[in-house]
Formats: sequence, C-alpha cells, structure tokens
Amino acid sequence: MNWEKGQEGRTRISANNRKLLREAVRTPEEMVEFLKSGAEFRSFDYLLRQLYPGEDLMPRLVSGLEKVTGESHDSIARKARNWLNGKNTPKSRELLFQISFVLGLDEFGADRLLACASETGIHYRNPRELAYACALRLDLPYEEADELAGEAETVCGKIKEKKEKEKKEKNEKNEKLRGMETGRLFTRQVRDAFDEVWSKEEFRDFIQEYGDSLGTLHETAYRDFQDMLTKLQRPESGVDLKEKKYSMEEILTDYIRMKVPETKRVGGYSALQRLVKKYWPNESSLINMRRRKEDVSRKAMILLYLVTEALEEAEDPDDPDAYFWEDMEEEDEDSMLEIRIRQMDIFLERYGMNPLDCGSPFDLMVMYAMRTQGDELTREGMGDRMRQVVEILFSEEETEKS
Repeated sequence: MNWEKGQEGRTRISANNRKLLREAVRTPEEMVEFLKSGAEFRSFDYLLRQLYPGEDLMPRLVSGLEKVTGESHDSIARKARNWLNGKNTPKSRELLFQISFVLGLDEFGADRLLACASETGIHYRNPRELAYACALRLDLPYEEADELAGEAETVCGKIKEKKEKEKKEKNEKNEKLRGMETGRLFTRQVRDAFDEVWSKEEFRDFIQEYGDSLGTLHETAYRDFQDMLTKLQRPESGVDLKEKKYSMEEILTDYIRMKVPETKRVGGYSALQRLVKKYWPNESSLINMRRRKEDVSRKAMILLYLVTEALEEAEDPDDPDAYFWEDMEEEDEDSMLEIRIRQMDIFLERYGMNPLDCGSPFDLMVMYAMRTQGDELTREGMGDRMRQVVEILFSEEETEKS
C-alpha cells in the first residue's frame, strides 16, 4: 500500500487506481492483493503536508492550536507529532476546523481535510459549519469564525422554535409531505445560495432566509436509512423496526458486518485493515442512528446501498429521485462501472456526503463490487462481492501477516 506525497499525486493516484482496477483485478483475492501492493492512497499526514507545504508545519500547528484551544503546549505537541507521524487522526470536527484556520487553509482545503479524517467534508446544512466555511472563504481568524458560528446557531434556533409553534397549527400530514419534498429538492438550492455569500452581512441574510431548512439534510438521510433497513428486515411487507431489537442484530450479522472485527483495539491490524475498519457500523452505532442519537454515516449508507441494490429495486421509475438501472445488458463492465459510480455519487450528494474517491481503500472496494457485480461467472450482487473482499482482507491469514 503506497501513500500520496505531493500535490501532483492527487489526480494521478485516482487515474492509476482506476486503471489498475479495470485491467488487473478480477477475483476478490486479486482485489485484496491490489489494495495491499498496487494501489496508492492518500493519508491524513501527507494531506496536511500537501495543503501546507511550509517547513514550519509542526511549530505552526502547535502554537496555533495552543492559542485557539487553550490546551497545554505539551498536549498539543504530542497530538501534532502523532498526526504527522501517521499514528492517528483527529476525531473532532471542531478540531479539524481549528487546524484549517491555524494553517490558513481555504474553504476547499478544509473540505478535503475534513473528508480525509472524518468521512465527510463540510456539512453545508449545519449552521456552525456553514459559518466556518464562510469565514474560511473570507480569510477570517478562528476567533471571529467562532463568534459568527455562535450567532448562526442562535438565529437558526430561534427560527426553528418559531416554526415549531406554527407547525402545531397546521395539518400534520401536509407538513410531513412538505418536509420530505424539502429534503429532496432543497439541498442544491441551499448550496447554490451559499456560493453567493461573500461577506458577513450576506451570510447573516442567508441564515435568516434558509435558517428553518438547515438540518433537513440529515432528515433525508435518516428517512432513507430507515427505508433501507426496513427493506432488509422484511423485503416484501416491511415492519416497524421498533418491534424487535433482534431484527437489527440479524441485519448486522447477515448484511452489514461482513466479518469486520468488532473489537475497538487495532494494534494487531495493518494500516490498510485499520482504514477499512474505521467508521464501520456496529450494532450500537446502527441503533443510535435509528434512534437519531447520532448522524447516519456515509459508510453505513454505502453498505446499505450495496446490500439492497437500491438502483435495481426502485419501485417508481417515474420518480425523478428514484435510483434505478436502465437496461444495460449491452454495456461492457467498464461502462457499467461508470454508470454505477455516477448513480452512487448522486445518491451520496443527496445527503451532502462526499462522492466515491479512488484514493480511498473502502471506496475502491465499493467500485470493485460495482464492476464485478452480476458477472458471467457468479451473477452475484454488489453486496456479495463486497463481502467476499472484506472477508479475505480480515481473514486470520491476512491479520497474522500484518
């Protein structure tokens, strides 16, 4: 497994990985070997150096974070050393934004940093993260960005409180339908409107206009997450997921876990295994997502997409938001892969999640499953192909090698 070391590597790595995936990988065993020795990936420490190539990266990180976080010099220095040595990555999105401000990154750079470390880039339906994105765009310091974020959260809170009171006076059914339509169609409008924001005053006007809709992105992800879980639990009739906890255990065991170890300890695993395992949903996280105690994750949505094969099972082909396969029997594997990638990217964009990335081990595995799904030898589904690769990657033999 090789890692990107420079700006010029970003496009090259994506092109090379996709080329090799097409030409040299056929079986699940070949895919695991490709991930181990042929593919190139982007890591957090190299991305930091790519985004900030200055020789003073370490001292700038330490002094800047010491100032904005209030933590001790020794504590920050220890964390920064671990990041730059590739030992771990920051888990807090707030800390990732603080790093972005300290290093003087722009909005695009911060988005890449967040996506690399925490699955998704900037949440453009989150008031605080929108304020940070605006501040990065305007080259404001973190302290000013934090004040703007607090202001945005306060305004949005008041707007939503007012809307909740109004909601009680309306027909609940109509309100629910309106909310579903908002979640589906409004995301792009919000992002387009935010792209026109180039001052603090324009940002305040933006928050006033769209404040009641911020956060509905997660409503859309939650609704589709529930729909896919229901499809797995009772494909034909569907049942209330609240009835039995055991049903969630069955879904996890039969469809989602794919033999990925549940242990939190990663000391005995290779760097590749740790990257793939990171954010892999377990029973606790799935239940928390279902109960809305945590956001639905990108990895959970992709895995559910694969095992339900949503594109083939859309019930209403006239629905502009339905995901379904056109007749592709005449298409070759590479053409089918490109169509599937585009459909998956549309699916992810719906929730503000990053598109598939050829520089990510997990995403490459997804592309392999898409490319070889339904081949002449096996006629297996995408979920089956994904499971085969995961089981080999985390087999006892592979773990012992690491």
